[in-house]
Amino acid sequence: MSVTKNLSRAVVCLLLVTVLLPVGAIDVQTSVLAVARDYQGAGYCTGGVTPPCFDCSGFVQRVFRPLVPDLPRVSRDQARFGTPIDRSELRAGDLVFFATGATPGVITHVAIYMGQDSIIHAISNGPNRGVNITPLSGGYWERRFAGARRVLTNVAAAATVNEQQAIDFARGTYTGELRDGEPHGQGAMTMRNGDQYEGQFANGLFEGQGVYVWQNGDRYEGSFRAGEMHGQGRFTLAGGQVTSGEWDMGRYQAPPAPPATAEQPRPAAEPVTRQTYMQQHESPWDDWEGVVEGDFALWQQEQDEAFDDFMQRRQNVPDSQW
Repeated sequence: MSVTKNLSRAVVCLLLVTVLLPVGAIDVQTSVLAVARDYQGAGYCTGGVTPPCFDCSGFVQRVFRPLVPDLPRVSRDQARFGTPIDRSELRAGDLVFFATGATPGVITHVAIYMGQDSIIHAISNGPNRGVNITPLSGGYWERRFAGARRVLTNVAAAATVNEQQAIDFARGTYTGELRDGEPHGQGAMTMRNGDQYEGQFANGLFEGQGVYVWQNGDRYEGSFRAGEMHGQGRFTLAGGQVTSGEWDMGRYQAPPAPPATAEQPRPAAEPVTRQTYMQQHESPWDDWEGVVEGDFALWQQEQDEAFDDFMQRRQNVPDSQW
């Protein structure tokens, strides 16, 4: 009897899960981003669409081909595919486009947005070459940003990732809860410079209660906002000195000093300021200026071949039929 009840209960649970899960939904973490990260470190070559090297749009097409088989080949055409979205609407799995060539405003490069201000792409030249993860904001890629497109509509991002599924972002490696591909809820992150954070996240950033430990042993426990110490918290230097109280975006708000007297003048306040790695900009792309060739040469080649094909067909058709 108990076996029958357990079996019935299991069937009900299975039906509930089936109903609650979107039919045919794509898990962007496993179907897109994990695939893209597997190619991290691959080289760059013009026209490359398979390992060991890619160009920017060849890399994107390789990642998306099982899901979007009709995705165009070059970035300029990909930028007209799918649904245009505002940068503020970006979510993991969207495509972002850049004008990196010598002509302003002309799209020559494409990348995949990963969440947490991170993009993965095949880069032709510059501080990094080949398939790399870089920040979107605060540097070269922000200055050359030219638009975004959504090519996946039926997306269901993973709710959590464990240590075996840890996600590499531009500023560190994350495990924990997700929302739309962004760290959101409880999680932990090891930053690129060795700093550690464990606590609450919102929209990719430290938000709420958490603990941040710098690589030199300094430690903060308390409230965070937008990736920085904000609100009530306790800051402990590696040597043991403790500063507790209110923080404002990384800066300690010292309580008012007692009135000065002739016998005891007011001491000069020494501001305590400390920034997390989340808001630091240490990417080699921050100050770099130059031309990233992208796939413009491939696009130009396609145009030339199309023109040659047109002229060849034109020669075989009488003038009266044009």
